[in-house]
Amino acid sequence: MKKFGSDLSLGQYKAKESFWYFDELSEEERILAYRLGWQIFDRHKMFFEDFSAFHRRRGYLLQSLGYLIALTLFAAVFFIILVHPSVLKYALGLFVFAGSIMTFIVILGKARKNLRETKRFFNYIDPIVKPENHKAFLNLDLDDHEGAEAFYSNLRKGIDYKEELIDLVEYDKTISLLAIDFLLGSPGSLNELKQKALQQDPELTSGGFDKVISSVIGGTDRGIRDYFSKISHDILTTKDLSGKRKEQLFKVREIFVKAGLKRKVASIDDFIGNRSDL
Repeated sequence: MKKFGSDLSLGQYKAKESFWYFDELSEEERILAYRLGWQIFDRHKMFFEDFSAFHRRRGYLLQSLGYLIALTLFAAVFFIILVHPSVLKYALGLFVFAGSIMTFIVILGKARKNLRETKRFFNYIDPIVKPENHKAFLNLDLDDHEGAEAFYSNLRKGIDYKEELIDLVEYDKTISLLAIDFLLGSPGSLNELKQKALQQDPELTSGGFDKVISSVIGGTDRGIRDYFSKISHDILTTKDLSGKRKEQLFKVREIFVKAGLKRKVASIDDFIGNRSDL
């Protein structure tokens, strides 16, 4: 498999694309070549529209080149035949004519195939119409052949990437604060952070800290104050959790399960197990 280095200059990349250097690669490697191209364009602070426009223009230029070469060869045929005609020149003209037909077919066929594939690719990753496909393309690494193969498979089948949907659940402020506490360590960790912040900043007040927290997670200033002064301490020190506290901790556990934080989930299980008969 071909390895792509990102040390190409913009001019070198454009030259290689213009002479079909990347078109002979496998499908997944062609996807990675596009990814390399955008990385180079991005490095030069160019817009994605510039990258797309370059490739679309390239197809039309190649098609025009095919017509130009064919026209030149046809002109050569007529010149050979009409100027001092002879059997040898007729034979030479027929040979050039056959060559011109073949050249025209090859170049025009390749140009049209390139145009078709280019149009399909850039329609598939249009950042406005299909932002999730565009995001999936940008997430590809230059050596991610498996990812590129999966991306091409979706492109070929017309399967669009879907936005990852996250269930939005409104938790009460105790569950939200407990989740932050367990993220930092255990119940009481957020209060320790609060006390440290109050010591470091003389202008910061306990009430002001509580107001900021309540603005972020909801609830009242008094509810936040109660959590810091009483609730977190009771949850940490109690030997037998109430049904309400167990339910809140189970919801905190669900949050970490969805986040894929297995060690945090295990720590919550241990915390609950040590404080109740489950």
